[in-house]
Amino acid sequence: MTKQKKIHCNECKRETNHELLATHDCCHHEDNRFSEYICYGFWACKGCDTASLEEKYTCSGMHDENGEIYFYQYFPERKNKSLRIAKKFAHINSKLNLVYLEIIKAHEQGLGVISAIGVRALLEGICIEEGIDDDVAYHLIGKIKKLQEKNNIPEGIIEGLNSLKFIGDNAAHRLDSSNNHIITLAIDLLEALLIHLYEAKFDLQHKAELIKNAHES
Repeated sequence: MTKQKKIHCNECKRETNHELLATHDCCHHEDNRFSEYICYGFWACKGCDTASLEEKYTCSGMHDENGEIYFYQYFPERKNKSLRIAKKFAHINSKLNLVYLEIIKAHEQGLGVISAIGVRALLEGICIEEGIDDDVAYHLIGKIKKLQEKNNIPEGIIEGLNSLKFIGDNAAHRLDSSNNHIITLAIDLLEALLIHLYEAKFDLQHKAELIKNAHES
């Protein structure tokens, strides 16, 4: 019996039934301690006949209580993703901007662990940019508290920033990735913080200077 399943078709622009035409398996073993398995599948859309290559990957350690966990990639890349557009910041440190852009790129590619670690790193980078380094407060929770005191950030926002620390810690120390929705909310919060600390402050200062110059002229 021919194997079929639903896959997003770039041509039909929706999920359609695809037929499996061919497969190729390959396994790699290293000193009986590490192994990885890749299955390549050649699938054809039953609506438009467009073909796609599926890469199904797992390796030692990728399992849970339900069995093996598989990571899937499709070529050409699927176009059903709602890509997040990076904000253009004009007044933040170039290093902070670079980390922010890397988070957006990782998030677009579904790299949950990398995105979560990046979220924590960006938050710590913001603290350091504000002059709150390890000499001022050693742990990130302490740095966030100092950030609150320096910039009069409301307590509710600080609680959210503290959550970002634990999201990043779980990713870095336990390789636990938060779900896509949580990472999206974390990026939203960091974007709002960057706007509050840098973009809005500069805009406010600029408008103040304009009105001052207009009044004096």
